[in-house]
Amino acid sequence: MQPQRLGTRAGMGLACLGCRQGRHYSPIRNPIKMLYQRTFYFHFENLLYANGRKNTFLCYEVNRVEYSLLVPVCQGIFTKEGNLHAELCFLYWFHNQFLEESPGDEYRITWYLSWSPCWDCAEQVAGFLATHRNLRLAILSARLYYFWDPHYQEKLRRLTQEGAWMGAMDYPEFKKCWDKFVYNGGQPFRPWKRLKRNFSFQDSKLQEILSSPGSLLQEEVFRVQFNNSQRAVPIQPGHYCRRKTYLCYQLEQPGAQEPLRGCLKNKKGRHAEICLIDEMRSLGLGKAQITCYLTWSPCRKCAQELATFKKDHPDLVLRVYASRLYFHWSRKYQQGLCFLWLSGIQMDVMDLPQFTDCWTNFVNPQRPFKPWHGLEKNSRSIKRRLRRIKESWNLQDLINDFEKLQLGPLSP
Repeated sequence: MQPQRLGTRAGMGLACLGCRQGRHYSPIRNPIKMLYQRTFYFHFENLLYANGRKNTFLCYEVNRVEYSLLVPVCQGIFTKEGNLHAELCFLYWFHNQFLEESPGDEYRITWYLSWSPCWDCAEQVAGFLATHRNLRLAILSARLYYFWDPHYQEKLRRLTQEGAWMGAMDYPEFKKCWDKFVYNGGQPFRPWKRLKRNFSFQDSKLQEILSSPGSLLQEEVFRVQFNNSQRAVPIQPGHYCRRKTYLCYQLEQPGAQEPLRGCLKNKKGRHAEICLIDEMRSLGLGKAQITCYLTWSPCRKCAQELATFKKDHPDLVLRVYASRLYFHWSRKYQQGLCFLWLSGIQMDVMDLPQFTDCWTNFVNPQRPFKPWHGLEKNSRSIKRRLRRIKESWNLQDLINDFEKLQLGPLSP
């Protein structure tokens, strides 16, 4: 007699049933190997409002960590089975196939979902991750399920709190799914109309949802975008996020009880630095102090605009810290950095104190910042590069300007 299958509401709680009660999960059929072309195009099209898509397809990749290397283990597809959603089908299957056999192994898992998890699945997946700390899960979704509902939003944030990385599927992810999970007959992936535009909506909405109350920047976004490694760090094997420009700023004015904080990124045709200047000009600043944390140092044009802004506000103290230097080998971009120094803007490279301050003020003040591997070594290397740029432009007298400065509130 087959054991009764657990429904989605039976739940795994904070500890999965297979571990907590010593019971095996209900039997799950073997995953699907490939999708038909029509099924893929219908269910994975990233429409803003999709009608008739009442099922969820989950394409997965499992990698095992062996001696710090990622070894591909398997891939496949799950979909709804009875009352059990695709996400829970995967967890039941994965637990039986891998965790019961080798509970101490480390795994990196990537999901490509046609719909983001519902609130119940998100809660149970979060509980599963909380129990099994040897897993890292990346979730990429074609569409967001009930993204306007605060209850669903809260459950998606719960996933990220337990270490899951979430993102919206863009062209590279759709193409990868087409190549790896579809009977394509050798035909190339044909993107549908408005794929890019719909991705922009899904991506911006997801980032808005995942930003915790009181937080301006998602934890995983900070760790990926502010990472100062020479090469981009993959979220999961084969999946890289393009390193974009993010600008976190803190404005302190005499008499103000709390500093004004914000987080900006490049918009179409307008860089984050220009957006900052527009916001600051609208405030009519007098004596003030602005501290900026940038993922990339300013380009030449933005550096010129910042220099002009500083000259228009002589009582303003403007500090700019960059995680990485943008096209540092180009004399044109080096000249932009010189514009900043000569205008009195204090420009330097982010080190551990600045990363910690940025994390505390813009990401999560409740959780201590944990540096990534090589952070301080990378910072020292970038600082040497910046010093050589100063020397090559005969700006040696400005080298030690920042070393005498410390982060602190503006004096009244």
